[in-house]
Amino acid sequence: MYPDEFSRNNRAVPLLCVSPSDRVHLQQPSTTLTSEITLATSTPTATSAAGRISYGPDAALVGVALIWGINIPIMKTGLDQLDPFVFNAIRLTISACVLGGFALREHRRGHRSKPGVSRTRILIYGIVVSGFYQLLFLLGIDRTTSGNTALIICTVPMWTALLARLFIGERLLRLAWCGLLVALSGTVIVALQKGDVTTGSEYLAGNLCILGAALVWSAATVGSRSMLKSISPLRLSATAAVIALPLHLLFAVGRYEQSMSALQSVDVWLIIVYAGVLSSGLALPMWNFGVRHAGAAHAAIIQNLIPLIAILAAWLARGESATTAQLFGGGLILGGLVIMRYGRQNHDVTPAAKSESTRSVAISVVPKGTKNDVPLPDC
Repeated sequence: MYPDEFSRNNRAVPLLCVSPSDRVHLQQPSTTLTSEITLATSTPTATSAAGRISYGPDAALVGVALIWGINIPIMKTGLDQLDPFVFNAIRLTISACVLGGFALREHRRGHRSKPGVSRTRILIYGIVVSGFYQLLFLLGIDRTTSGNTALIICTVPMWTALLARLFIGERLLRLAWCGLLVALSGTVIVALQKGDVTTGSEYLAGNLCILGAALVWSAATVGSRSMLKSISPLRLSATAAVIALPLHLLFAVGRYEQSMSALQSVDVWLIIVYAGVLSSGLALPMWNFGVRHAGAAHAAIIQNLIPLIAILAAWLARGESATTAQLFGGGLILGGLVIMRYGRQNHDVTPAAKSESTRSVAISVVPKGTKNDVPLPDC
């Protein structure tokens, strides 16, 4: 194929094929116009930012799973002693203060959101995540068993992967899907071994609330992916916490007096502080950081660690021994996560590995009709 003609009287000749390490200059008489164009590929090398394997997002997501895995039995204990809405109002007030303080510190250090952030989307995200999700999870965990909660929550990675594929085109490799299914199988085995998984009608309302919470969380995780390109994970979490806080304070109106006796307990306050500072506090920006850099589907898969961490917490705190089935399920969870991480690592490295060095080519433009009008070999 020939380039466009430069003028009516000039004929363009084909590009001369050269190796990446060579530079060819065409020697022509003074009547020949020679121009050299250097074409540099913009794809980075394997050692550039696109090719590096970062474990920061994975570490943040594992930290979230650790916090939330410990939080489920702790929060269940707190709700047995305190009104659910009062518990929620106090812990989310603490969360908003903690996140707001860190976001203000980030702002003073000069970190700003990029232009184009939709305030309407942030408002909707805050109402959905810090409003609806928190209420559904609170009502669900108060009305069903821990086993049912763990079993339903373990479907979050599947919902998230499907919604991410459907709405934002985020695809998982086949190897990653295999890892997800293996980890999900292990999570189901672990949840079924808790002994309090039941289909009783008295737990139907609670089970539906937990299922609703799982779907809301999956949808919000997928929806936040595009926003996190313009706003920091910490600022998004802090804004969401502040937006929904009045809603939780309103639900607790008229319930504080009957909870005053329970609030005199140091143990109750330790549970509230843990849930407020860590579970619904610092865990949220850590989660958003993982979603921002690892993707919604990959971030959700890490949640399969939660029931395994709950087993370890029960063993350390209460001396409860794990069953053979639980150990087998835990092995499947870890194996599935390793498969998923290996699949993502190969996916991240491949584009960089295929990059090439900067290329230089020369184009010779020879006026038509000269004695040196010799065609160059076609590429």
